[in-house]
Amino acid sequence: MALLIGLGLLISTIMLFQIRKISDSCGILAMQAVLLSLTACVMWFKTGISHLLVAAIFTLLVKAILIPAILYYTIWKIDIKREVERFTTHYISLLIALVLAAAGYYIASNLNLPSAKFGETYLPVSVIMIFLGTFIMIDHKKAIMQGVGLITIENGIFLVAEAIAYGMPLVVEFGIFFDVLVSVIVIGILLFRIHSTFDSLNTEKMQNLKG
Repeated sequence: MALLIGLGLLISTIMLFQIRKISDSCGILAMQAVLLSLTACVMWFKTGISHLLVAAIFTLLVKAILIPAILYYTIWKIDIKREVERFTTHYISLLIALVLAAAGYYIASNLNLPSAKFGETYLPVSVIMIFLGTFIMIDHKKAIMQGVGLITIENGIFLVAEAIAYGMPLVVEFGIFFDVLVSVIVIGILLFRIHSTFDSLNTEKMQNLKG
């Protein structure tokens, strides 16, 4: 079960490099969040730690429903060209993503990072998600995809916490969920402001602000 969930998370992250429309990323992030929620549920079932079940429920509500809905509304509301724009080509970005995935697996396997009994399978996947989320932020020109990269990184960090220590204390979990939700709302507001100023979400346009 853990292997299938880990494989699903890896495939969903790689899929972010296959999309051609920005709106497709919302569905992938929702799927990723459902798998993260399922991860916490499985660990709760095996360990009996109650805060894992709470984390699973909040992951489903906040990351699988609210955040994708906010991003999709922002994309729909800003009537602009909605195709993905990268600094590299589609195939080069996918190749780099695969290389980073292999590097993440190698690093996680050779550093002997501590992992919980039921979280060992997820540790390499979490490192790969952090690597790929960072590359998404670097490679994409539009600010909204950089927000998607940031959410992917946070999902990877969430999985690291699950893999190493069966999550974090409940108060910390609540704080993180709130911070992520507020961050996405702020990203949405900033996107509206960027679009109203530059009539584009391409971050290259911001170079005009340089003195």
